[in-house]
Amino acid sequence: MTDTILCIDIGTSSLKAALLPDNLSKAPVFVSRQYFSEEAISKNHVANEYLPSLSKALSELKQKNPDYAIEAICVSGNGPSVVSEDGTTLLYNQFFTDSSKNLTENITQNQKNALKDTKSLFIPKLFEFKNNFQSNWNSSEYIFGVPEFLLYQLTGKAVSILPEERFLPAYWTESELKSCGFSDSDIKKLPPFVKAGSYAGKVTENAALATGLLEGTFVFAGAPDFVAALIGTGTVLPGRLCDRAGTSEGLNLCTTQPVFADGLRTLPAVIPGLWNLSYLLEQTTEYTDVTDISDEKSNLCESETSAVHLEKLSHGIKLLREAAESSGEYFPNYMTITGGQAFNEELTSQKEAVTGLKIKKMPCNDAELIGDLILTRVSLGDYDDITEAVFAILGA
Repeated sequence: MTDTILCIDIGTSSLKAALLPDNLSKAPVFVSRQYFSEEAISKNHVANEYLPSLSKALSELKQKNPDYAIEAICVSGNGPSVVSEDGTTLLYNQFFTDSSKNLTENITQNQKNALKDTKSLFIPKLFEFKNNFQSNWNSSEYIFGVPEFLLYQLTGKAVSILPEERFLPAYWTESELKSCGFSDSDIKKLPPFVKAGSYAGKVTENAALATGLLEGTFVFAGAPDFVAALIGTGTVLPGRLCDRAGTSEGLNLCTTQPVFADGLRTLPAVIPGLWNLSYLLEQTTEYTDVTDISDEKSNLCESETSAVHLEKLSHGIKLLREAAESSGEYFPNYMTITGGQAFNEELTSQKEAVTGLKIKKMPCNDAELIGDLILTRVSLGDYDDITEAVFAILGA
């Protein structure tokens, strides 16, 4: 039997899971994709499909990998989304456009200003959830993010994942929550922060019965999906560049210092002292969520759409290169690609042509899952830190 990590990533429309050994070249990686129902998504209870989807994924994975044993489990997922204990879900891309008046009618002007000025990605979403699902909010002991909700279902332990301390302004502090109108009882609903890769608990008896997992299996907190993807592509080493290319798309360059330039966004990296410089492409068209499709092409292959998309991609590379080189940062001659667009050979070739960069594919196109593997192996003590694990597992 080969020991593996059951790596799980929860997207907006599906749950993806894979059994990953350390040696990713040993055999082709099989990823099980379980789609959520449109009704569950639209009616804001999609989180209730996480456990059933995991059960289906696990059954499929066991059939495809009969010689693989699960040593531990890791969960990553999308955000900033909000889930109450009963599974009511407000995804990061869902908004109540007709409730803006109600959102602020019962708070002070100072609180309104604080909400308007906050740099937090979560506080406005928490406020919107509380306003639109008040009874669900009030009846919940805890309020979760998406991966944290599945962690709670599996272990009964409540945590909030903070990728690295410098991300705190994008999450919340008690003082800022209070300034935005949250009460002490509201704040107590938010579970304590743990770092990415932290031990979350063991699979409970109920979770084992619901999923087919072995009771007592160790479970680890992964990271937000974009952080897990950066780890999984090795974009946590200075000068590494990746293209996170699904329905939405972003170029990410790891730097040794914060670099600022018009049209680019600077965020901390998950490794202290390093940074992530990114360029976000505006969605060029409405097309199927190719992050969950392996055998179909998105209509980005259509010539007119593809030309617009490739022009934006080329512009993003140009901005990143100029910003990096003007700051003394190394800019590579290749980039890795992850996400649904990585399945599209024609589009990948077009990207190489317009950027002048060689594009490197990952052993698993869903690099979030590789990020989960790396985080878990570090937490289990197999490697000293993320950097060592990246070199060992990816050969970076």
